[in-house]
Amino acid sequence: RIFVLILRRKRRRDMKIESYKYPESSFLSIEKDMGILVDLILKNENLKKLLYYTTKDCLKKPKLTEDESLGLFNKNIKLVPKLEVDEEVLNYLFISFDNFSENDSNPEFRNNLIEFDILCHFDQWQMNDFKLRPYRIAAEIDSMLRKKRLTGIGEIQFLGASQIIINDEFGGLCLLYQAVHGGEDKKRAPNPNDESNLINNFNAIFNDEK
Repeated sequence: RIFVLILRRKRRRDMKIESYKYPESSFLSIEKDMGILVDLILKNENLKKLLYYTTKDCLKKPKLTEDESLGLFNKNIKLVPKLEVDEEVLNYLFISFDNFSENDSNPEFRNNLIEFDILCHFDQWQMNDFKLRPYRIAAEIDSMLRKKRLTGIGEIQFLGASQIIINDEFGGLCLLYQAVHGGEDKKRAPNPNDESNLINNFNAIFNDEK
């Protein structure tokens, strides 16, 4: 009888469903990378002021409160590449991931672009001391990302910037960075039990407020 019970328990263990295995894909790095970018932006007081305030002396304005900082997302800072003009929101930052391709030197790795589109109403371009708002925003983003790592292999690389004109009211700059993703991203990709602060902040901003 004891032998039968032991055999049954062994069969039950053998019949257990394997633990969840998270799919392996460089596209999974997007959510983690976005969480890191959100965290960097929330720590950048100058960038938040440049987006939030529309006056020429915006950099001399008070620091944004926590509610004001979080309120930038989905209003001034967007993930969906659609411009919805609000009379009170005249400075925008679009963050997108594009041009995924196989790495030339190693087929196990993938490259992709991280694009920052800065759009400001032309009435808000000029600031004090000959500063131009889109270029000042670009400077904050570029310095914020210099020698930074996301979930990719090595540091992200600056590829260039170009001016963009949408219409007779809005224009700005497009910044391009390259990231390389590989096996390290598969290990570091978020899983169903991931409780990291970055992922929680990202979900709180972009999911819970919908």
